[in-house]
Amino acid sequence: MAQETVFATVEGPKGKAEVVEVVDEAAAMLVPEYQVRFNNTTTTYKTLGEAYIEAGLAVGAPT
Repeated sequence: MAQETVFATVEGPKGKAEVVEVVDEAAAMLVPEYQVRFNNTTTTYKTLGEAYIEAGLAVGAPT
């Protein structure tokens, strides 16, 4: 069973994206992965920083 934690909601002119940490408790190693959920699409990343940056780009947030 996976445990999910919403880290942030990023807002921009194109809408809102959620940055979510997902930990698969059934896996031998509890290494988290990070997801960006935007416009009914989920994209997975290995680091929180990468996910947060990609969420900003998806919503058109200023850099």
